[in-house]
Amino acid sequence: MSIPLVPIRTDKDTHFTGSIAQNAHETESLTLPDDYYELSIENISIQSDQKLEWDVILWSSDKFNNPDLDQDAFVALINFPITAQKQIAETNQYYVDDNQHICYPISDDHKLHISLCNRSAEAKNAGATGEVVIKLFVRPVKIGESAKKILKDWIQ
Repeated sequence: MSIPLVPIRTDKDTHFTGSIAQNAHETESLTLPDDYYELSIENISIQSDQKLEWDVILWSSDKFNNPDLDQDAFVALINFPITAQKQIAETNQYYVDDNQHICYPISDDHKLHISLCNRSAEAKNAGATGEVVIKLFVRPVKIGESAKKILKDWIQ
C-alpha cells in the first residue's frame, strides 16, 4: 500500500498578502492534521501575479530566523529563479515548481511553518496585484491511527 501525495496550499486571500521588499520575507503557519508526525515534501510549486525570484524557506517551528543557531528552526531553502518561471500564452500568472525530497519534522503545534522571501530588486506588491499561492505535495511518513484509517479508505 503506497501512501498517496497530499496537497497542502496557501490561500491567496489570507497568506503572503503584504508587500515584500528585496531580501525580506513573510512567514505563515499552515495547520496540519493532528496525527501527522513527519512529512516527506516531494514537490513545491508557486503561482504568482508577479515574475519575481522567490525563496521558499521551511521551518520546523515558529522560531523562524532566530539569531541563536541552537534555537533557529531552519529545515530547507528552495530557490525559484526568474528564468524558471513560465506563463501560458504570455498572460496571467507565472508558474514554477521544483521536485524535492525534504524530510519535514512536525512540531507539537502541528503546523507547517513556511516563509516566502523576495530576492528580486522589485518589491512584491500587496493585495490583488501581488497574489501568491504556494502548493506543497507531501507524503505523510509518520501518522497516527485515524490518519491511517482515512488513507486506507481513500486508496481502496
